[in-house]
Amino acid sequence: MPVSADLFGAVAGIHAMGLPHTTVSPPFEGILGAFYTKLVSASDRDADWFLEHAGPSDGDVLDLCCGGGRTAVAFARAGRRVTAVDLSTLQLAAAERLAAQRGVSGSVTWIQADVTGLDLGRTFSTIVIAGLSITLFEGEARKAFLDVVRRHLSPGGRIVFDHTPVPTGEAAAEQTITLPVTLGERGGFVLVSTRRVPEERVQFTNMYAEIIDGSGRTQRHLTGFRFRVDTVDDLAAQLAGHGLAVKRRHRDPQAQDTGAPTPFATRELVVAESVD
Repeated sequence: MPVSADLFGAVAGIHAMGLPHTTVSPPFEGILGAFYTKLVSASDRDADWFLEHAGPSDGDVLDLCCGGGRTAVAFARAGRRVTAVDLSTLQLAAAERLAAQRGVSGSVTWIQADVTGLDLGRTFSTIVIAGLSITLFEGEARKAFLDVVRRHLSPGGRIVFDHTPVPTGEAAAEQTITLPVTLGERGGFVLVSTRRVPEERVQFTNMYAEIIDGSGRTQRHLTGFRFRVDTVDDLAAQLAGHGLAVKRRHRDPQAQDTGAPTPFATRELVVAESVD
C-alpha cells in the first residue's frame, strides 16, 4: 500500500501540492524514521518494564521489530542473549551503533528480515514486541505475525508487548503536535498528526518535517502509516487462537512522565504466556 493511502488533513494537502525538495519516505525510514525511533524511545521506563516482566532471567530473548535497539540493548546489558529482528536497515544500523556505545555488541544478534515470514528454527523463553509494533499488523499479516510468535516461543514462555486499546465508547478524534528538530547546524520542525477511528479499529499517523539549512534552503520530508487498534477482549481472543493466554495488563509506565503532548493514545502493556 503506498504511503499516500494513509495521508490525511494537512499532510495530504502538502503532498498534493508537489512542493520542491520533498521526499516521501516509507514508514520508519529516512530522517522521519530516525525521528520516530527517538519519539517512541524517549523514556527508559519501557525497557525497565519489559525487563521486569520478561521470562526466566537465564533464558534467551527474541526482540521482534526491534527498531533502534533500545529494548534489545537493555536486555543485553542485563546479561541476556538477544536475537533482534527488524525489516529496516536504517533502524538496524542505529541499533548496532547503540549496542556498540553500550558495550554489548557481542550479546546481540541482529537480523534484517520480514518478521511475518521468520523461522529461526529455535525457541526463546521471552519474546518482546515493543514500540507499538504489534499494531502495525492487521488481517492476514497479524495472523502470520502471531504464528511466528508462537513458533518461536518456548513451552511456558512469555511475550511482553504494548498496544493502544480501544476503550468502550471511544469517539473518533484527530490531533496534531509540533516538535522542534535539530540536525547538526540545520534546524526545523516535525508535525505529527494522528487520526484515530475506533469504529474502524484504525489509527492513522502522519509525519511532516521541514529542515532548513544556514542559507534558508528547505528540505521537506513526509510519511504516513496506520496502526491496528483493538479492544482488550478482541486482542485476547486473537492471542488465544495462537495458543497464548493474557496473564496481566499494565498501565503505560510513561503516562505520568511530563504531561507533554503525545501522538500516542493511552497505551497498555501486556504479559502473555504460551499455553501448553
